[in-house]
Amino acid sequence: MTKAINPSRMTFRIAFGHDADAGEINPNTGTPIQQFSADFSCWAGQWSLNVQQQLTIAGAGITNAVVFFIRHNPAVNETLQVQRGSDLYKIDSIAADDGLQNEGFDLITCHRVVTKHG
Repeated sequence: MTKAINPSRMTFRIAFGHDADAGEINPNTGTPIQQFSADFSCWAGQWSLNVQQQLTIAGAGITNAVVFFIRHNPAVNETLQVQRGSDLYKIDSIAADDGLQNEGFDLITCHRVVTKHG
């Protein structure tokens, strides 16, 4: 599926990271405030989903889904979060290219993290 990717479509950078203490304490709960902390970043592009792929993702209960493609990177795993601009995403799945790993791509299916207040 990733064989048809054009590297010239990799027009933006995404950051991979995790939640870390922001160095502040929530005055209401006394717990440390968590915020995204980037571990590394790479060039990426956005993969367009066809109708069948959209229905499959919707059937899996994933909403606000987006698929990014990057050059194969073994450091990327499903425990990391993805940040593009001010939006934060949780990784749902990673589809690695079955070709040569140094020339391969990864498709990263994510959903946007929505912060709930109240």
